[in-house]
Amino acid sequence: MQDQIHIEQLNELILKANNGDTKAFEVIVRNYHKFGYAVAFKILYNEEEAKDVVQECFIRIWKHLNEYDKKIKFTTWMYKIVVNLCFDKLKSQKRRRNIFKNLDENSVINTPSGIDLEKELINKELAAMIKHFASGLSEKQKTVFILRDMEDLSIEEVSGIMNISSGSVKTNLFYARQSIRKKIIEWEN
Repeated sequence: MQDQIHIEQLNELILKANNGDTKAFEVIVRNYHKFGYAVAFKILYNEEEAKDVVQECFIRIWKHLNEYDKKIKFTTWMYKIVVNLCFDKLKSQKRRRNIFKNLDENSVINTPSGIDLEKELINKELAAMIKHFASGLSEKQKTVFILRDMEDLSIEEVSGIMNISSGSVKTNLFYARQSIRKKIIEWEN
């Protein structure tokens, strides 16, 4: 099964799901689940909580699918729901300072043959360090950083997901990158 379905297929599936076709909705879930999970995990850094958020996200999508505006990318709409659910979870559990403590630094890297293991380890260490330093950012800066730099969404998409202006996205991204860069330089010295 491919990662994302074509817009025409998606619109047809949404129409069928709106008419109560659960099989059509299952296809949507199968095709978009991992996108929601990736964002949730990067914000929460807890597998079970990320799974819970994604499950709740698709429950909300099912309940409000008739409100989906086809002018907006489906993933943008879904990411907005995921981000809001993550913020709700963080606020309710008062865990802002402990988000990245669950980072499994001892996980085994499975690399296919032909991949430079040393380079892979360096990249993994750098990614873990960036994630750790991102944990010290404000929620807004961290979320902008994750959506823009880690999920590679456009400024406009991040703006829509977070309900903030493009200028605010750029400002928060600038300060997030500056803070992380400063911490990396301090760590290296």
